[in-house]
Amino acid sequence: MKFKTLILLLLFSNILFAQENMSLEECRKMALEHNQKIQIATEGKGAATELKKAVKTQFLPNISFNGAYTRVNKKFSLLENDMFLPVIPAGAISDGKINGAALTPPTAEQPNPYFDQALFASTFAINPNTGAPILDEDGNPVFQSYTYLPADKAKIGSKNIFLMNIGLTQPIYTGGKIKETYKISKYTENLADENKKIKISDIIYKTDEAYWRVISVKEKVKLAEKYKQMLVDLLKDLENYYNEGIITNNDLLKAKVKLNEVNLKLLQAKNGLSLSKMALCQIIGLPLDSDITLTDSLSGVYKINIDKDYKNIALNNRAEIKLLENTINISESGVNIMKSRYLPNIGFTANYMFSNPNPYNGFSEDFGSDWNMGIVCNIPIYHWGDKKHTLKAAKHNKKINELKLDEAKELISLQVKQAVFKSNESIIKVQMTELSLAQAEENLKDTKNKFNEGILKTFDLLDAQAMWQNAYSNYIDALTENKLNKTNLLKVTGQL
Repeated sequence: MKFKTLILLLLFSNILFAQENMSLEECRKMALEHNQKIQIATEGKGAATELKKAVKTQFLPNISFNGAYTRVNKKFSLLENDMFLPVIPAGAISDGKINGAALTPPTAEQPNPYFDQALFASTFAINPNTGAPILDEDGNPVFQSYTYLPADKAKIGSKNIFLMNIGLTQPIYTGGKIKETYKISKYTENLADENKKIKISDIIYKTDEAYWRVISVKEKVKLAEKYKQMLVDLLKDLENYYNEGIITNNDLLKAKVKLNEVNLKLLQAKNGLSLSKMALCQIIGLPLDSDITLTDSLSGVYKINIDKDYKNIALNNRAEIKLLENTINISESGVNIMKSRYLPNIGFTANYMFSNPNPYNGFSEDFGSDWNMGIVCNIPIYHWGDKKHTLKAAKHNKKINELKLDEAKELISLQVKQAVFKSNESIIKVQMTELSLAQAEENLKDTKNKFNEGILKTFDLLDAQAMWQNAYSNYIDALTENKLNKTNLLKVTGQL
């Protein structure tokens, strides 16, 4: 007995946990957390933020390292052939140059008091007959002594060459390109943010639409069940009347046909309710077969505030307007970037270099280093009108975006006007259908009394019941439409 009780408790608890009571706000929250479009928009916002941070680094110096290794086949040779170089006495050198005055013999026309005969004789090979220097085939004087320099001993470098450089580049002036590029990255981040707001608004509206559809269909299921019970009760009375011979078989058949129609409509309504719940579950991220119970109801009529300027609210809040405004800002920065192409670019550079072979120590096979710094400047002069045409194209793009903004404002103003009209119409529609329902209920009550008194026929009562059911259905539709018009008005005014 205890075991059976435990099983029943477990089954009951499973039923309780399988059912989920959900409000409209809870469904909205779950839809926003589940929807892939919102997740994509969030990732897009994150990407735009990171790109903005990346562009901001362009204001800072760029530090880089470069290295290269080269294996060469031959060394560098400073001489083409073996060479003989003259040896000049130290006395013939003055201030690092050949002392021409001491080595130039005097003539009758040009006496030279600085001439040194001994130095002259020790420098050049002298013809004993003439006392003048001996000349070679090219007419150059022959020196007393020469040193031999073989070409294979005048090679430098190494087969293994290493080059490394650590460099820094700092932009000083770029005509505003970096600043405008950073502005574009901020506007792009704003675009991603506004795009996310649009997606959120769309998902909330879609969720509200599915939520109120479930409630509407649920109310119509209740209506169909009530209508069915009304016909079942009538059919019992008609069968009694038929057995007593008060009515004909035709009257009984009419009621049965109507009951069959209502059974079919009830089945369709229940299927519609199941499908509506599945559609809502898909939006909010629950399994399609989840048993959900919605806690909100159609009671209460939303009325617009006649003191509010919904048009200005929309123009100030709509993400589409802000999106286009940021697009215009991007176009403006694009124009400024095109203008900056006319201006010079100035930057500071600094480098520290390492090299092996060492050029600072006779190309020895070790590492030598040095540093340098400087200012780099590039001034554009002329490129066949390229800058002029691209500047004009950027201005045209800006004008296009401005026209799109004007058009969007007109369309949004029209949307707001339509939403206000629909909201007002739905309020009147609720009032009229409520009145029609009250009249249909009174008509049904009066018709039923007259039918019981034998004044009216079965057809009249069936017709009164159908009118009541239709009036009730229209009232449910009017209430549902009023709820959706509230969501729509908030959406078109940018408040959703």
